[in-house]
Amino acid sequence: MTTTLLPASILPGLLEVSLRSRLDVQSLFERAGIDADIVGRNDRFISLLQLDELLYSAFTESDDPLFGLHVGADNHYGNLDLLGNLMATADTLEQGLAMLFRYKDLVVPYLAFTLETLGNDVMLAVASKDPSLRFTATRTHNEVVVATMVAIGRSLLGGNMPVSAAWFLHGEPVADQVAVYQQFFRCPLHFTQQYNAITIPASLLAEPLPRAYPKYNERLRQSADQVLSGLSRAAGVSGQVIKQLEIMLGGQGVTMEAVADALAMTPRTLQRRLQEEGTRFAQLRDQVRHQHACQALREPGCDMQALALELGFSDTANFYHAFKRWQGCAPGQYRRQFG
Repeated sequence: MTTTLLPASILPGLLEVSLRSRLDVQSLFERAGIDADIVGRNDRFISLLQLDELLYSAFTESDDPLFGLHVGADNHYGNLDLLGNLMATADTLEQGLAMLFRYKDLVVPYLAFTLETLGNDVMLAVASKDPSLRFTATRTHNEVVVATMVAIGRSLLGGNMPVSAAWFLHGEPVADQVAVYQQFFRCPLHFTQQYNAITIPASLLAEPLPRAYPKYNERLRQSADQVLSGLSRAAGVSGQVIKQLEIMLGGQGVTMEAVADALAMTPRTLQRRLQEEGTRFAQLRDQVRHQHACQALREPGCDMQALALELGFSDTANFYHAFKRWQGCAPGQYRRQFG
């Protein structure tokens, strides 16, 4: 689990999700180790571990089989706090998406977004960056993500956003549940896919947003940059090491010495600072390797030998044993699962 942090300002939205699950909210927050006093504050933070505990409990203990779809469908750009307002005050939908890509770490640092042109459409796809998170592996999360993209898009455009298709990682639900999907998405549905995604007409990207406000957007960007800086500082040395490892991955010499040099520290100082934060360099390096390997193995045509070398392993056998230790299954099995 990474040391990535999120601002406590996202907690009101999580509180609403917990309430909708009809579970004991106080119990959920206490299990996750979240203090009610920090709810809504930009200067206080929660960890991904706490987020995982909260959402996994809410997702798996709810008695609503379409809980994720209902939560996502009710979303609005205002639910995304600062990120949502950044998107809404952009000039066009394309610029709004640019705000999402730039500032997503304010709300969903554990997700990776891609935008790809497919003929007359564009596909907005989402993947989890952290395979250790339990809640992102649930059908409920898939529903939340895909329905939220549609609901946020509609709210940004003032209510109307035609969707060409919706794509889901999970298998097809029972017929009466599919009917509820159809009622909300109003487009072809594709299940058991390699990603969660929506496709929309490419022409929508140039659509002006009704709440565009360039000067206010600039002020919001300054606020967002300050919050991101605060997140980076709060993540400590561990967070800085993770970012350096992500930059260096695939290059030569991904060693403690190289990372320490990039952070203007001696290796001894870096080792001591990491120990103070309860972690080790090798642990963080394996974490980054693990996340990168899972992302790569989900891609069609992934070359196992090239991936092993990119991750710094001398051969595929060493990569095989490491991945099995990280994920609990062989890389080939993982690839077949998501292929």
